[in-house]
Amino acid sequence: MDSPGSEKRKQYAKQPKLQRNSVAPAPAANFGRSAAGQVFNTAYSPRTDGPRRKTSDSVREVLTDASGETPLVWCNAPTNVFVIKKFRDRAITTKFKEITRFLVEEKGLNVLVERAVLAEKDVQSDATFAKISPLLSLWSSDDADCDEKLATVDFIVCLGGDGTLLHVSSLYQKSVPPILAFRLGSLGFLTPLDVGNYERIINQVIDGSVTLTLRSRLECVVNRARYSSTSPASNGVGASYDRQGSTPSPTTQAREPLAALATARGDDPDVCFRRSNSVITRNTQTSHMLVLNEVVIDRGQSAYLSNLQMYCNGRPITDVQGDGLIVATPTGSTAYAAAAGASMVHPSVQAMVVTPICPHSLSFRPIMVPGGVKIEVKVPKTGRGTGAVSCDGKNRQDLAHGDSVQISMSIYPLPCVDGTDHMSDWFTSLSACLHWNARTVQKQFDTEEEDNVDAIAEE
Repeated sequence: MDSPGSEKRKQYAKQPKLQRNSVAPAPAANFGRSAAGQVFNTAYSPRTDGPRRKTSDSVREVLTDASGETPLVWCNAPTNVFVIKKFRDRAITTKFKEITRFLVEEKGLNVLVERAVLAEKDVQSDATFAKISPLLSLWSSDDADCDEKLATVDFIVCLGGDGTLLHVSSLYQKSVPPILAFRLGSLGFLTPLDVGNYERIINQVIDGSVTLTLRSRLECVVNRARYSSTSPASNGVGASYDRQGSTPSPTTQAREPLAALATARGDDPDVCFRRSNSVITRNTQTSHMLVLNEVVIDRGQSAYLSNLQMYCNGRPITDVQGDGLIVATPTGSTAYAAAAGASMVHPSVQAMVVTPICPHSLSFRPIMVPGGVKIEVKVPKTGRGTGAVSCDGKNRQDLAHGDSVQISMSIYPLPCVDGTDHMSDWFTSLSACLHWNARTVQKQFDTEEEDNVDAIAEE
C-alpha cells in the first residue's frame, strides 16, 4: 500500500525539473580584445581574500570585492577611445569638440568617432577642429569592418543622456569596454558624470583609479514557430493552422497569389500572412539581441486582449491577460517597468523584474525572479490575437501564434564608470531625476503650545 505522500511524490516527479541555477551567471572572462590583439580582459571574483583568477595575457581586469565595488585595473595603458555623442544638440557638439581635442592633443589617444558626427554643420564649420579631423578614425554601421573597429576600443566616452547610453549598448552585442557616461541629456538617470570635470575623470580612468557599476543585460531570443498549410481560407488562398516539426512549402496554386501579395507589400514570400485569422507558411528564423532596459511583449496591432503564456525554466507559471508583459533588468526597473507599477531595483542586484501591463486581474502584481532563471513567453495558438516584441524600445517584431520569446541574463554586462560610488549615484539619480519621495517635511509643534499642553495636563 502506498504511503500518504507517495501520490504527491509521483505527481512531482512528472513535473519538469529546474535545469538552471537560480544564481545569475558571472560576467564573461573576456571583454574586448584578447591575446591576439585584444585590449580588455577581465577576471570576475566575488571575493578578495582567496586566490585571484586572471586570464592569460590580459591587459586589464575587473575584480568585484566583497563590498560590491568593482575597481578597474589596467595592466597596460589604454590607447583607443570611442567618443559617441547625441545628435542635433549644439551644446553637446561644443563639448564633443573640446573633449576630442583633449584626448588627441593632450592625452595622445587614438579617437574613433561616428562618421555622421563629422558631417554635422557645427563640426564642419569649425576651423580649429578641422586641424585634428584627419587624425580621427571614422566608424559607421555600414562599414564592412565596423565590428573590427569596435573591438579595438579600450573605453568609451558617452556624451548625451540615457538614450545615448542605450545606443552604445545596442552597438556592442557581446563584451563592452568601460563607459564614461557624461550627463548631457534630458533626464540623465544613467549618466552620473559631470562633464565639467571631464579632464579629471578621464585622467582617473586612464590611471585606473575608478570603480565600475556592472549593469546587467538581458539576452532576448525570438523563436518562430513552424507551420504547414493545406486548408482553404478566404480569397481562395490556401491556409491552415497545423503545427508540425517541419515547414513544407505551400502548393503552387496557393503560393502564386501569396508571392504576388508579398512582393506588393515588400515582404518575404516565405513569411506568414494572415487572412481570416489563418496562418499560411513561414520561415523559422531566430533573432537574438542583448537588452539593457527591458523586453516588452504586448498585443501589437491586435485590438484583442493579449493572451500570453509565461514559463520559468520550462515550467508553466501563469497566463498573462492584459496589454502585455515587461521583463526588465534592474537598470530598466526605473524606466517603463516603474511606470507600470514595478519596484525600483538597484543595478547591482542580480534579478529580473516581471511586470504586467494593464493586467485584467487586480491580483496580478509585479514580481522579481533570480537572475539565473530563463523566462519564456509564448503566444498560444488558441489566442484570439497575436502580439509583438520590442527590445529597449527598438527592433519591434510581430509575433504570430506559436511564436515564443526566451529571456535570460547575459554574461556581457555594461560596465559604467561611477561618479561617486554605485550606491550614492543611484540614490542621487532617484532624488534628482525622479524626485523619489519628494515631500514637504511635516512641521514640528510650537514650543509655547507644547508648554501650555503640559501645564493643562498637570492641572
